Amino acid sequence: MYPAYLTWQKFGFIYCTNEAVNKPICIVTYNEMQAKKIVKDLEYFSQNVRYFPKREIATYDFVAESKDLPFERIEVLNKIKENKVKIIVTTIEAIMQKMICKEDLYKNIINLKINDTFPLEKMKKELILLGYERCDLVESRGTFSVRGGIIDIGTNEKEGIRIEFWGDSIDSIRSFKYSSQRSIQMLNEYTVFPAHEFLLVKSKETIVNNIKKYAETNEIQNGNLTENSNLNLDKKFKNQYIEKIEESLNNDINLIESGDYISKIDKYFNCFYEKNSNFLEYLKNDFFVFLDEESKINQRIESITKENNQLIKNLLEKARIVPESILNISNFILNLGDLKIISLEQQDTFNDLGKNRNNEFIFPCRDISFYKTEVNIFVNDILKMLNDKKTIIILGGNEANVKKICALLTDKEIPHKYIQKLDESIKDIKEVIVSEGALDNGFEIYDANLAVISSEEFFTNNIVKRKISKTFKQGEKVVFADLKTGDFVVHRFHGIGQFIGVNTIEADGITKDYIKLKYKDDDILYVPTNNLDTIRKYIGEGEASPKINKLGGKEWSTTTKKVKANLREVAKELIELYAKRQNAKGYSFSKDTDWQKQFEEKFPYRETDDQLRCIEETKMDMENQKPMDRLLCGDVGYGKTEVAI
Repeated sequence: MYPAYLTWQKFGFIYCTNEAVNKPICIVTYNEMQAKKIVKDLEYFSQNVRYFPKREIATYDFVAESKDLPFERIEVLNKIKENKVKIIVTTIEAIMQKMICKEDLYKNIINLKINDTFPLEKMKKELILLGYERCDLVESRGTFSVRGGIIDIGTNEKEGIRIEFWGDSIDSIRSFKYSSQRSIQMLNEYTVFPAHEFLLVKSKETIVNNIKKYAETNEIQNGNLTENSNLNLDKKFKNQYIEKIEESLNNDINLIESGDYISKIDKYFNCFYEKNSNFLEYLKNDFFVFLDEESKINQRIESITKENNQLIKNLLEKARIVPESILNISNFILNLGDLKIISLEQQDTFNDLGKNRNNEFIFPCRDISFYKTEVNIFVNDILKMLNDKKTIIILGGNEANVKKICALLTDKEIPHKYIQKLDESIKDIKEVIVSEGALDNGFEIYDANLAVISSEEFFTNNIVKRKISKTFKQGEKVVFADLKTGDFVVHRFHGIGQFIGVNTIEADGITKDYIKLKYKDDDILYVPTNNLDTIRKYIGEGEASPKINKLGGKEWSTTTKKVKANLREVAKELIELYAKRQNAKGYSFSKDTDWQKQFEEKFPYRETDDQLRCIEETKMDMENQKPMDRLLCGDVGYGKTEVAI
């Protein structure tokens, strides 16, 4: 290991602006917020920055997960395989999670070339092995369609590839856009990588048999009971405990057999895969691994271990199966193997560094984050740095701020030059360099004789807050989406069926439109269009089609009874929790200070009405003496983190 007393931010500037450095790197940090902060700053220097997020482990039977997350993970893995990534940022949690081994993930990749012989039927089978789902029209990644001798494959977010066959020979390969379905570019060759990381390397029958053997050896039942010594169950409740686990086991097996296996891999990871791996094993030998403050990483490991143990205890108490891939926590440093490691640490003073040791590098530097609107201090510092012959870079953020900075420097007769993109040529420039873009804060590196000032320290953006009228918020909302033939729907009383179409039927001299739904054994249900409030579009977990209910059968009522029983169990826990919270006394925060208002003004976007409402309500809760109990919900990328901060 080679400790380097330098923050990731300053390292990023040195690494990304030096073309002589071409080794790929992986930065490991201690939490998701820090990782995204690093990505945001490094993206200013390089477009080839990838974030590898942790996987959401399914600890309960029902889990809501972003559909983009699996694609984001597999895209990073594929870029590593192609040698097309320069910087990867990830968290300790993502690294310590079990993954499918590299050999199993990439053993079925498809290499396509013009004029190669590749039977169409063989390609269909191999695409399914790579996790692609067949559909009528490719409009998103992870899907493929077949039309005669043409196969369309959704390979990324906006574009796919179109392969045209002449017999068993590949006649053409083209990229195309989902939105227009038009071809864009002719390609001579293309490699089709996996659609997601959880591929089936065994048959479903083999996996189910493995799970049954796992259960037959009593590893689940006895393991749950012996590991959780606090249960102290008598014979009667012990039998009920085991029955509950067996019921959950049988439900999981039924789902796996029907094709919904992805949501169950976490529970039975070792039954799906004989070998397991982690993210570091995907990195190639030429990668350097940078640890962002190793002490914080180790603290996070300890915290995760405690949280993990508590979660396991809670699952066992509720007679639930503990996921086998929940987290593989062990000595992190020992797991790094032969990778080249550099630990980035930030020291407050040089006295903290002590004497130089072997394999240790010290980069004396300081943060610059105090200018704001103090123009005189800013100008004096710039003149002093120029006199000391330092390379000065000012990042103005957007075009408007760059013009303001250039006007100020011109007014103060300070020589400067605007450069749109920074590169190695800046070393020869003696003037102040002004460029667009911004960092979280500026810095000065003494050994490099370099000072970087970011617009974040110089401009306070006054953003006008907007509110939408209550009349608009209370406007009529659409509650039923347009359906396509073949879509699955849920009827309030009859369960899951399939939408066939709309029929016009005349009865007793009255003509009405009816929604036509197909159920098990081809039973048909006609629903009047004025009763659409009894129907909702089916939204299920995973890519597999749901099991259609029998019209008039007891299956749907049994399912709803189970859900109600689970809800009662959750409600009981909530009532007990709220009773305790009602008598508890929390911490009452003070009203907003000037610092808080100044912090909020730096938010670079205009808040939505819902964001402003959530911020206001959350502050009221925090200023109350009762313990706060609030859940902030929203889609991915819609500003939950900003509201929480």
